[in-house]
Amino acid sequence: MLALLPMLFFWRIITPNPADRLWLKAGDFTEQYFPLRAFSAREWVDGRVPLWNPHIFGGQPGLADIQSGALYPPHVLQALALGWTGHGFPLTALQWQVIFHFSIAAVGAYLLGRYWAGRAGASRRVARFVGVVVSLTFTYSGYLTGFPVQQMTILLASAWLPWVMLALACTLDAVADGLPRRLSLARAGWAALAFAMVVLAGHPQTAMYIFYLTLAYGVFVGFRFQVSSFKPRFSGQQFANRQSPIPLFIIHYSLFIILAGLIAAAQLIPTLAFIRHSLRADLNFSAVSRGLPLSELVSVLYPGYFGGSPEYIGILPLLLIAAALTLSRRKLRRTIIFWLAVAAGSLVLAFGANTFAYPLAYLTLPGFDAVRQQERIFLLYSFSLAVLAGYGALALAMPLPKAMRSAWQNFARNANRVGAVALALTGLYLYGAVAANVRGDAVNLFNGVLRHHIFGLIIYGGGLLMLAFRPRRFWRRWWGMSLVAVWLAFNLFTVNWQFNLERRNSQPFTPTATVQFLQEHTAGAPVRIASGGLLPGGNNAAMVFGLEDITGNTPLQLADVAAFSAEMPSWRLWQLLNVRYVLDTRDIDSAGLARRFESDGVKIFEVTDPFPRAWLVHRLAQGGDWHALAADDFDLKTTALVSDALPVAETTAPDRVTIRRADAGFLSLDVSAGADGLLVVSEIWDAGWRATVDGQPAPLIRADGVLMGVPLSAGTHAVELRYQPREFRWGGWLSLVGLLAALGVIAWGIRGENVGFSREQ
Repeated sequence: MLALLPMLFFWRIITPNPADRLWLKAGDFTEQYFPLRAFSAREWVDGRVPLWNPHIFGGQPGLADIQSGALYPPHVLQALALGWTGHGFPLTALQWQVIFHFSIAAVGAYLLGRYWAGRAGASRRVARFVGVVVSLTFTYSGYLTGFPVQQMTILLASAWLPWVMLALACTLDAVADGLPRRLSLARAGWAALAFAMVVLAGHPQTAMYIFYLTLAYGVFVGFRFQVSSFKPRFSGQQFANRQSPIPLFIIHYSLFIILAGLIAAAQLIPTLAFIRHSLRADLNFSAVSRGLPLSELVSVLYPGYFGGSPEYIGILPLLLIAAALTLSRRKLRRTIIFWLAVAAGSLVLAFGANTFAYPLAYLTLPGFDAVRQQERIFLLYSFSLAVLAGYGALALAMPLPKAMRSAWQNFARNANRVGAVALALTGLYLYGAVAANVRGDAVNLFNGVLRHHIFGLIIYGGGLLMLAFRPRRFWRRWWGMSLVAVWLAFNLFTVNWQFNLERRNSQPFTPTATVQFLQEHTAGAPVRIASGGLLPGGNNAAMVFGLEDITGNTPLQLADVAAFSAEMPSWRLWQLLNVRYVLDTRDIDSAGLARRFESDGVKIFEVTDPFPRAWLVHRLAQGGDWHALAADDFDLKTTALVSDALPVAETTAPDRVTIRRADAGFLSLDVSAGADGLLVVSEIWDAGWRATVDGQPAPLIRADGVLMGVPLSAGTHAVELRYQPREFRWGGWLSLVGLLAALGVIAWGIRGENVGFSREQ
């Protein structure tokens, strides 16, 4: 039921009735993530690893841009299933990924809450109830339903957090309980697989936050189980010698992290190499310290009109958290304090430089100096409060010891007092709203607050009513638990379900006459366009339409290419990057640009003397300053700018360069050189490219600032260029080793359970 509930939450997206159907809002979801995922999907279906993306910025690493999800198993499987059945990769496929990951988050949070409740001594029914509370609070509160839906890699990575914590908790508990080593190591293997999914999902910042949470939790569990409290559950010979579990905690946690890193190495290593050469390599404090303003704290009670406030976890969960803080049993108090500390710490950090907490993290915690938008750490805040709400539900559903009955009475009285204060505030807000309307104020803040205040008051009143029936075992009966769950879902659904949705009269990436003209006139010819973001769908639309563009939009762009494109005059840039067609809304007709087509205000101009994808030069200019290329007297067709001297000779004999095949990350050419020269290839230089001449490895140098050059001797040659980065090759082998190791320890543990240990053990 929890797995299917996201379909109800997003019913306006999947409804078959066109009159009711809405779409996820245009923005990063459609203009950035969908093109990247459509590109990687098409490459997999065509039988190629999406290592090189030729469709943006003149070409750049594809798989290394982690947002493309090139190695994320759910995306790859969906892409192959749709592609092999002839459905391509439509925008609806990405919307289904969002819904599917809400299901992943919901089920994982449920299992985690149920597990921790069981460890606390709850019955099966109560444990399930706690799991439902944790699941609903985490999945449908303001964080996951807010901006992560648009920036979907955040959502995908966040959805695996409960699974990581579940597997890690099982691992550390197995060590603390003194279970056989094969069983605890198997659980570490499962934890590694879950954390690898976090990394492969495509958002390193979220993966970093989850790593720090697992580290904090590991330290907390290690100190919670002191040597004196270590009591193995088996008395056999292999457990006769008692020892502190802390070294074993360290070993298992280290194994979990190492295996996860190895499994994700095929993605991690290329991505880290790409980041070092990207615009993200030189971030400073000003660039990374942005967070939410402190005024956003009001959204804890009064969220945005249609949701979108990451601080909002609902009214009923706040009541449950108060119950956890006041009514939980003594053995859970340290756990409650830990999760409260995580929630408080992440809340403060989410405000970035608006408090001094973030500068401390910036200076002391690795990784915090390399990621932006600090409000994304609200993931840990939302998760921690969901866990605390679960413990509150546990406290209310289980019988209280006699010593805590006075605490229950105080809690009930204080809850009623809060309700009375809230009711009194209603009168104040009503008075303010009426007074503002009478005065004719252009802005009436009381109206906006009043809407959420009244709704919150209704939810809180329902919670108080449920508390009033607790002495009659309301919270222990199945129908009482069901009512609590329904009331909680009603609270969160009402606030958050319409956020991120919009109605569209037309769909992005619908091929227009402009797109059809470009596809027709570039088919079979390796040429690029300069779209200027005028294709339907935005700057990345060329990836969807199969065009090669020098425009793009992704956080990871090669820094030297970005500088080159920004400072090189447009005409020189078009020549060097093999641009044939230029899109513009202005009338830029000239001797070098001939108007060929116009539709819906977009004009297509053809470069009348375009450069080919590759050409031979027999003159070299040495130097590292590519600004020399902008000079009017620099003849790009006969001269190339290089760093080192090369053997070249001028000739009057004609040269011929013929392209036999051009695919993403592969170029095959036949070259006839009248004399020694340099083959300049209009492909963006990257260390991952490899060249062969007549089947033998050949040197590949940087030419004309950002392009590639292959030295050739006089004569006829077969030249091939392939993008085969060492980072992916080494990462692939490490991933294979890590995956086999994780599966090995899991299989070893399963065999151990089958030969003598029950699941409960």
